[in-house]
Amino acid sequence: MSVPDLCAPGTARAVARRFGISPRRELGQNFLVDRQVRDAIADVIGRAEEVVEIGPGLGGLTQGLLERGVRVLGVEIDPRCVAALGLLRSSYLGLTVVEADILAVSPEQLGVTAPIVVGNLPYRITGALLPAVADWDPPPKICHLLVQREVGRRLAAPQGDWSLATLALRSVAEVTVAFDVPPSSFWPSPRVYSSLITLKPRQQADPRLRAEMVDLARPMFQARRKQIHHGLARSLALSSAEAALVLRSADIDPTRRPGSLDLEEWRRLVVAVRGRGSARNDLTG
Repeated sequence: MSVPDLCAPGTARAVARRFGISPRRELGQNFLVDRQVRDAIADVIGRAEEVVEIGPGLGGLTQGLLERGVRVLGVEIDPRCVAALGLLRSSYLGLTVVEADILAVSPEQLGVTAPIVVGNLPYRITGALLPAVADWDPPPKICHLLVQREVGRRLAAPQGDWSLATLALRSVAEVTVAFDVPPSSFWPSPRVYSSLITLKPRQQADPRLRAEMVDLARPMFQARRKQIHHGLARSLALSSAEAALVLRSADIDPTRRPGSLDLEEWRRLVVAVRGRGSARNDLTG
């Protein structure tokens, strides 16, 4: 039995009624109902044998990928959507669905290694999910994800306009924006535009260095409008003058703002702070 086009708004609503699905805001359920956008996403994904799809929902994007011969492993938290995806499983051999919270499962549990990851992410978990998935061991080969446009722009921002979230993610992955998607492409329509972003994990990222970098940066971004020596002084319990010396030892101007530093500068600052701690230990030991 063939499955009707799940990206057609009328079909999506009919499937939702059949399986008792009322889109839930707390789950971020805004289902893709735009075939043109679906095909554009599939074009960005390109030739792929298998993908892990986060939150396939009613299966609009899933169906487009299956039609192109891609095997899909869907991770879906809503049991009603899992049941609805049975319509696709009955017609496409390449679909496997796991009922689970993507934040609570590992690649090992899913039985995948360095997969391609795709998905329409719920806005409420985007901040937690992106670094968690990019930090899988081994990391995904690449991720193509729909997120809130404002979030996508911030995460892909050039040096000079970073947030703590940008630093945390860019320390594990390169981020680019592919294209924007209007609210009308979803049912129900969200109040904001979305963007398809691409994450390419950094294969050689040092987990310890990244953790130190984010911990060091957090108090600085809490005062992101102030010069960076103020935040570093608070982070290390130093005077502003002492913090300025640490920054200069890392070849960083103490009068800059934290959002203006790039990854290499954050790395140098972590190394400088480590060196300061080693010197102190040598003096007190």
